[in-house]
Amino acid sequence: MCLLVEQPSTTSFSDEFLADVYSKNKDGLGIMYAEAGHVIVKKTLPKNVGEFIEFYRQYAEGRACIWHARMQTHGDIDLDNCHPYFITSRIWMAHNGILSTGNANDKSKSDTWHFIHHILQPVLAYEPDRILDPTYQNFLGSMIGSTNKFGFMTANGDSVIINRSAGVEYNGAWLSNTYAWSPSRFGVKTTSSGSYGGRWYTDYDSYDWDAGYSYTRGSLQTAKATGATVKSDNKQTIKPIIKAAYNSWLNNNLERWVMDAPWKASALLAYCLEDEDGAYDIVADDPATAAEWIYELFENEGLTPFNIPSA
Repeated sequence: MCLLVEQPSTTSFSDEFLADVYSKNKDGLGIMYAEAGHVIVKKTLPKNVGEFIEFYRQYAEGRACIWHARMQTHGDIDLDNCHPYFITSRIWMAHNGILSTGNANDKSKSDTWHFIHHILQPVLAYEPDRILDPTYQNFLGSMIGSTNKFGFMTANGDSVIINRSAGVEYNGAWLSNTYAWSPSRFGVKTTSSGSYGGRWYTDYDSYDWDAGYSYTRGSLQTAKATGATVKSDNKQTIKPIIKAAYNSWLNNNLERWVMDAPWKASALLAYCLEDEDGAYDIVADDPATAAEWIYELFENEGLTPFNIPSA
């Protein structure tokens, strides 16, 4: 999941907002900002919401900075895998999304670490100013896809966001997505960047979902309001769902499956990630990213219908 935030010094987030972010992203908080010609980086593994809020207040409050709240998808839960990441002595980076490069070479490290080690460092170690080049920024954006966002901070205080247009604005800050927090609680209409079939859509309350899609956000909301349960703890129940998704993965049409079977996609993610609300939100708000997450479960995490024990 994860949330990447770029904020000006005038932005101050409420305790309620920070608690909401922590509820979905508990596996690390990292903050970076420029000071006296250096990138200052602070990281923590908060044990509770109080520690999360206190850390933000101490290091991010009143600062122009980039911060990242992590939910583990690849790599261990430790400070090494907590964003931001070192690129050079004058450039650090944080990432939101799941990269197709994965982390097969070293499962203890994240997909972000692998991308930095193999792709970014060989270039930026010798040409650090390239990160300020719009052509290079566009190249990176096209390479990682719009469901991924990078945030770079340089020692000179340059803040660079890759795929900025795929994020949202809230409280004077830029946020990388609307599924790793609860925008409706804070008066923000969700903006989704689902790209299936080449469509781009915003504000799904007014979007004609019947024109090309077989479910509506409203149907998800209604089902949840009436007590429907996304997560299934019954291994026998989840097994055929995983089998259906697995077949779609083999046939390279996972995103279509997510669009056609949103509750099954939510149940699968909730079962594997142990996060019912997060699974519901990402399938409803960003089905393209949900499909990428399910892809990663099969491609890099070893999930198959054959290694789920029967009830």
